[in-house]
Amino acid sequence: MKHIFRTILAVAVLAALASCAKDESAQRGGDTTDGPIVVNQSSSAVNGEIILKLKPDASPVVEKTRATGTSDPRSGIDELDRILTQAGTVKFERLFPACGRFEERTRREGLHLWYYAKYDASVPTHEMAKMLSACKEIEIIEYSIEAVSSDYQRVETPAAAETRAVANALREVPFPFNEGDRERTMQWHYNNTGNVFSKQTVIGADANVYAAWQLATGNPDVIVAVVDQGVKYDHEDLAPNMWVNQAELNGAEGADDDGNGYVDDIYGYNFITNSGTLTFSQEMSHGTHVAGTVAAVNNNGRGVCGIAGGSGQNDGVKIMSCEILAKSESGTSGAGLAGQIRAMKYAADNGAVICQNSWGYPAGTFSDSEWTRGTYSALSRAIQYFNKYAGIDENGVQTGPMAGGIVIFAAGNDASNENCYPAADPNVVSVASTGCMGLPSSFTNYGKWVSMSAPGGDLSRDGSYGGIYSTSVAADGNSGYESMQGTSMACPHVSGACALAVSYYYGTQKRKGLTAEMLRQALLSSTQSTDSFCAGDYAGYKGMIGVGALDTYKLLLTIAKIDGIPAQTIAAGESATLDLGSYFLATNVLTYTIADSSIVEVSLSGGTMRIKGLRKGETTVIVSDGGAIRKPIGVTVR
Repeated sequence: MKHIFRTILAVAVLAALASCAKDESAQRGGDTTDGPIVVNQSSSAVNGEIILKLKPDASPVVEKTRATGTSDPRSGIDELDRILTQAGTVKFERLFPACGRFEERTRREGLHLWYYAKYDASVPTHEMAKMLSACKEIEIIEYSIEAVSSDYQRVETPAAAETRAVANALREVPFPFNEGDRERTMQWHYNNTGNVFSKQTVIGADANVYAAWQLATGNPDVIVAVVDQGVKYDHEDLAPNMWVNQAELNGAEGADDDGNGYVDDIYGYNFITNSGTLTFSQEMSHGTHVAGTVAAVNNNGRGVCGIAGGSGQNDGVKIMSCEILAKSESGTSGAGLAGQIRAMKYAADNGAVICQNSWGYPAGTFSDSEWTRGTYSALSRAIQYFNKYAGIDENGVQTGPMAGGIVIFAAGNDASNENCYPAADPNVVSVASTGCMGLPSSFTNYGKWVSMSAPGGDLSRDGSYGGIYSTSVAADGNSGYESMQGTSMACPHVSGACALAVSYYYGTQKRKGLTAEMLRQALLSSTQSTDSFCAGDYAGYKGMIGVGALDTYKLLLTIAKIDGIPAQTIAAGESATLDLGSYFLATNVLTYTIADSSIVEVSLSGGTMRIKGLRKGETTVIVSDGGAIRKPIGVTVR
């Protein structure tokens, strides 16, 4: 039987700022035109679609027509409607649809001002933008860029006769590993024993998952949104761990039973067809593969294991499928920019706290200045919305296992050190790829903008069996398994590890208190150094594939001590003693700063901190682990 080894980073439509408004005149060389800001005036823009942001005082009537479910390509603004009609517009609607109980915060964030227009594709985008620039009610005009797809290759998978006895070399797992020795060897990326089907590899060049399973295996209250191709929700190794919208499952077909603005969204939503029907096939198995690394069911005697797939007792995390990508070979993005944006907001509003994204735009498409000025970009706004509101209900109360969300992106497969967006956005965690020898993958993007690395495989350096083995879709549409390679495969390792960390903190007691920022700090402070692999011929990668490589076990140990340090109240002349070993995994790396050293005196030795009051007042002592974790201690001297 053949399996596909793919190098995939599905890419999609994007826009980022390239031009200018009156309040940006200093960056525009003094040009003071008061027209709309035009985002990414690219000759490669996709014709036939454009995104607009209206000014706050604009009064479109399109919201009323959308609420009744009718289709009307008019806005209700005379000048804008004249242009839409002239361009043969067939659709004009809110980019972020009305969303019931979440509508108030949507408006508070200004997302109701964004609109999507679909018009005659024979009208060049630059001509449409030129016409729209005359409309005083428009604040931003945003282009889209043509998508690019990656190639792939097929090779034979190891035959059964090549399977070696590996049980004695494996670290123990806390449950019977019924998936089989062959499958364990194929998933070297969880536990690399130094030998993958008789090929010498590097012990520990993996995500250190088996050790992490001693502490946690998952929790069904944790939801991971897989923004990708559709996930095969009935896959034998995924079905029990799929998120299910019970209101829609048990409600009337064709109705929005839960009032979230989406009809029949049982396992997620298809933002390409604007329906609850997810699509998948052998050609479109990328999303299914990604989902398996995150949460394939463990200990079920089938296929593969997922990092947060549970122990076979219905205790794995849940996968929400947000379909935005069509066939990656086709060169089209499927849902386009509008679908990508809607998918992220949908995920946040419907319970996901981790947003998994194995897609992006080609390296070098945008300069730093173009993207960092992208506070105007609708996609950036959607990312920020997820970070802020995931796990939070419409009343601002934490209802999920974490307050806020974390967005994780693949770094890209261009073998380039040019910035690749959205992965290089400071609001996301970007993931580069390594192989079973611990070396940077030949295809991985790299640079100072990369957050960290994780196993993504590398056939060119690690041989035929160096890919990432996970769930897939067979040629006949049934459940399948295959190996792929790419930063697309590295990214879900980090998403799965984050899901496992949230599960561990939350526990069976459903403990609240974890925030997305706490998780981000723990993730980036618990990596293993990659310096030894970035030497010799690979010296150019040193410091360029993030702060280190994913270590799932160390992440869980770190998250267990991620809570803040209690505030201290002492009298002048008295001291408080703190054991920082209760709050940090390692104490020999700790440093501190004092906001006002005239109020307190601080000493640190062997993990023990002493704070002495000098005079009456309030100040803050910040303790750092030398990585991403910084914990403030509020001190009051009475």
